Amino acid sequence: MDSSWLSLLRQRFAEIAARRVPADAVEDVVHDALGIILAKGPAEAAGSGAAEPSLRWCFVVLRNVIGNWYQKRRRHETVEDRDFRDDSPDALAALATAERARTVRAAVAELRLERPDCAGWLWSMAQGTKAGELAEREGIEHSAFYRKIYRCRQKLAELLRRKGVSL
Repeated sequence: MDSSWLSLLRQRFAEIAARRVPADAVEDVVHDALGIILAKGPAEAAGSGAAEPSLRWCFVVLRNVIGNWYQKRRRHETVEDRDFRDDSPDALAALATAERARTVRAAVAELRLERPDCAGWLWSMAQGTKAGELAEREGIEHSAFYRKIYRCRQKLAELLRRKGVSL
């Protein structure tokens, strides 16, 4: 390959790459593209009968190298952005969570003594049952049922406050 042809190609590649990648990556991208052209270009040129590979093929190589650069950067960023901290709760947090769960269970048990219907509804909703489904199952109009659930939640919140749980 003619060195003047390669220097012109390198200059043009640098102009194009400067518009598409950050300034600190331009030389790397141009170098990688020219390396591929020098390695595979003679075979490409021999297929067409020309002394140099086609410009179209050379620019396709540059486009692919730029795309690969962005994929590598994206992959590198995702690995660096991962948080490798241990998110398991420490002993004090686990005890606090367990204590809070015991307190809520005790408040629901107390609520069950005063209002068994409330405790049952709130327990069902905590398990994932929708309020509308419960209303239909109980045969209560939806709007009336929502008011009942509101009052049940208020009663449970009051019991929790008495037990020292701040809401």
